[in-house]
Amino acid sequence: MAMLLLHAFTRHGSCPAHLAGMPITHWASVPSLRGRQGVHPLHRIVSGWAEGSEAPLTAVERPAAPRAVSAAHFISGVRLPPESHVLLVDDTWVQGGHAQSAALTLRAAGAAQISTLVVARWIKPGFGKNAAFLRALPDYDPTLCPWTGTHCPSGDGHAGP
Repeated sequence: MAMLLLHAFTRHGSCPAHLAGMPITHWASVPSLRGRQGVHPLHRIVSGWAEGSEAPLTAVERPAAPRAVSAAHFISGVRLPPESHVLLVDDTWVQGGHAQSAALTLRAAGAAQISTLVVARWIKPGFGKNAAFLRALPDYDPTLCPWTGTHCPSGDGHAGP
């Protein structure tokens, strides 16, 4: 996971700023809703590489309907300035509720723009048409932009620093 994030930050780090038309000013990692003790490993990784100031998020102790999308699942540790652009990083996307809930919390804290980077996608092969979807996926190509799925928005094929 650390290597995938390092690659995304170095090769594609400026892509969300280019797409949003504004620089990244803050970053946040999505905390676990499972009551994990101590600092989440993803948070340690992101804090070493992300640009800008941290926009800390804390999970509430016992969220109602944790699979639902709700800004009430997280608490923002800061009030963000009006022109803030937050890079939100999540380790795994299952149904998307945690990242979307964290984005709602950041929006309520004042974020003007939120760009989300998810390191991994969890797909159950036996569910619905997932097996066929997985077989049809092309091989991983690290040159593809994680935000567009194609070329980097700068057009140079390498949007990182």
